[in-house]
Amino acid sequence: MLGGIGSFIASEVSGTVRRNLVVYGLYGFAALLLFCAGGYALHALHIFLEQRHGAIAASLWIAGGLLVAALVAFIAAVIVKSRRKPPRPVAMAAVAAAPLAAKLLGSRRGWRVAAAGAVVVLGAILGRQIVTGGESEDEEA
Repeated sequence: MLGGIGSFIASEVSGTVRRNLVVYGLYGFAALLLFCAGGYALHALHIFLEQRHGAIAASLWIAGGLLVAALVAFIAAVIVKSRRKPPRPVAMAAVAAAPLAAKLLGSRRGWRVAAAGAVVVLGAILGRQIVTGGESEDEEA
């Protein structure tokens, strides 16, 4: 019985990893295309400004615009990092499952079910830590 559950969990995890790999690959390709399009647009803007204001002024305008964009991105990153994380739902699920666990522990068969449930919950918690990179509120500075 546990072998079937283990193979089911392994197939689900491998399917999820494969799907996430494809999705992140497509995101990366889209980011590369966006980067190329941005470079092409900056070159076109430089040519346009060069015809109107000269080569040095056009380069200074482009450099100033990129500096402003970098500052806006940096400020946005600082604001996002300073936000407080929402509470993790795993603790709420544990509180909600406590009455059921207490009922199962009262019977002889309940010990086996409770042990299997504990292994599943522990696996879910460890899996979540691995996927999120193991970040916690204490490690943030």
